[in-house]
Amino acid sequence: MAATKRTPDQVMRDQAKIAERYLKGFKMYEIAEELNLSMNQVKYDLREIRKRWRQSSVRDFDAHREEQLARLDLLEAKAWHELERSCDDYWKHTVGETAQGDIDKTETGAQTGDPRYMTVILNIIERRSKLLGLDAPTKLAPTNPDGDEPYKQIAPDEIDARIHELLAKLG
Repeated sequence: MAATKRTPDQVMRDQAKIAERYLKGFKMYEIAEELNLSMNQVKYDLREIRKRWRQSSVRDFDAHREEQLARLDLLEAKAWHELERSCDDYWKHTVGETAQGDIDKTETGAQTGDPRYMTVILNIIERRSKLLGLDAPTKLAPTNPDGDEPYKQIAPDEIDARIHELLAKLG
């Protein structure tokens, strides 16, 4: 019995799910099982997805940069929200029974915030600065392949002499 034909909308939905799971490291058989598709269908869809990725990689880099900046903006807004939430005063109400009797108490206090969110925010700002080219260029001093001595420019006449020396050895 032939498999049911997917509508174009269903193909797009399936391929979006396949791409997401593939990028998260799922194996093809896991994707096929989860989406109730054959392995051959998942392989075909992945081939089509990769084709689209190759085509999109040659698209306008400005548009791609803007997309990445929008993602960073979204992540930063979420991190700021979570940082502010982690600074809110806490309130804890406990009700229960123990061997000593009933418990009904309320605790409150101030919180200073979770510093991990500041680290995330700083990383996002650094990434955005790199993406926009705002960082000052890093000066690199050329060295030999081992990195222990400065690079020495060879004069053209030394190059010619070395070439003649090697040619003489050859014959």
